[in-house]
Amino acid sequence: MKRLAAMVLAAVLACAPLMPGVAGDTSQLEEAIADAPYQIWPAKARSNSPEFVRAAIKQRNAQGDNCKVVMGTSEFRWVYPDTVSSHPANFFANNNYGMDTFLLGQPYCQDLWHAIEVGALADAFPDDKVVFFAGITWFMDYQNPAKCFRNSFSEEAYRELMANPAVSDETKGKIQKKMIDYGIEEAVVYPEGEKGEQSLTEAINDLFHSSIDETKSYDEVLSDTEDDWNPPERELNRSRPVPEGRHGELEEPDWDGWLAAMEQEGAEQTSSNDLGVYNSWYEKGKCEEWIKGAKEWCIYTDEPYQETEFEDFRLFLDVCRETGIEPLVVLMPLKGELFDETVYTADVRAQWYDRMKAICDEYGVEYVDFSPYEYDPYFLYDMAHFGWTGWVHVNRAIYEFYMGEGE
Repeated sequence: MKRLAAMVLAAVLACAPLMPGVAGDTSQLEEAIADAPYQIWPAKARSNSPEFVRAAIKQRNAQGDNCKVVMGTSEFRWVYPDTVSSHPANFFANNNYGMDTFLLGQPYCQDLWHAIEVGALADAFPDDKVVFFAGITWFMDYQNPAKCFRNSFSEEAYRELMANPAVSDETKGKIQKKMIDYGIEEAVVYPEGEKGEQSLTEAINDLFHSSIDETKSYDEVLSDTEDDWNPPERELNRSRPVPEGRHGELEEPDWDGWLAAMEQEGAEQTSSNDLGVYNSWYEKGKCEEWIKGAKEWCIYTDEPYQETEFEDFRLFLDVCRETGIEPLVVLMPLKGELFDETVYTADVRAQWYDRMKAICDEYGVEYVDFSPYEYDPYFLYDMAHFGWTGWVHVNRAIYEFYMGEGE
């Protein structure tokens, strides 16, 4: 029965684009956003809607944007695109380097959220690839992965993951167990009412659960109302046409030129301090306040990192492998001078980098290790988010991964 269910679900998904209102068909949303399919960083309601993500990618690419998926968390939001010229929203959108980025993820989105999103959206990822920003702070002992997951969870994405026959029953079962451990109600995790295997009828009904509901409203995902992470003055998630810079003659990035320009821009925007953090954060005392607070809350007892997050990272890689998605894992660094003031000193941070690289090697997954830049003055904007030269290096890794350019 299990094999038959998978075969039928595969056939249903294959036919879905031909059937109005079925998961996989995005014509309604595509039409609604046709004149303004571009957002620098889609708001939470959009990030958590697989239907919207599919529609936005399809419309942007149909209009010549050639966007590629980059998954992460607060680093997309924290470094203001109007402040740092090398932010992907400027680097790719305002130049015709042959591609652009679709930035998918919000604060609180850690490994399990990303695993579910890949399972839901694998069919929509251009080139069957994804760039994944992995954050060391997700794994730290003080972190609360259960709370983070509850704050980011998308039931819509979860249903589509469960309806994806490419994801194994074993992997789905592990994800469900984690969701229960993290406090998601059993009625949501097991909508069929029991923990056993779904019947063929139940599986198909679950796939169609909200897809054929004619009363379904897209008001939330189509609204440009700012969410908690995009206050009105930011306008990061405002809908707009594809930027003009994405059209015209194809260009080649001048990496050395970008680095030189960003070293100068970084020097200007960190002129008030020797730490390489942006001026207003330092001048308003926020940096000193962070150091003082981090000494109290950025601590650990027996072990510095939580095993559960490593398990979730493996689940992300499992889903990628089963759905045929090739990931590039970006190991994000921390500001060495600031974290050295906490118990997470350089040798403790090295444990995480080594563990993550070992897991990637085990899975045969490509990764970029930016730990050598922890003490680079302009690599990070603050304690943990990419800055001026940092984004140049990251953009190069993204560009070469998607555009097939070697070192």
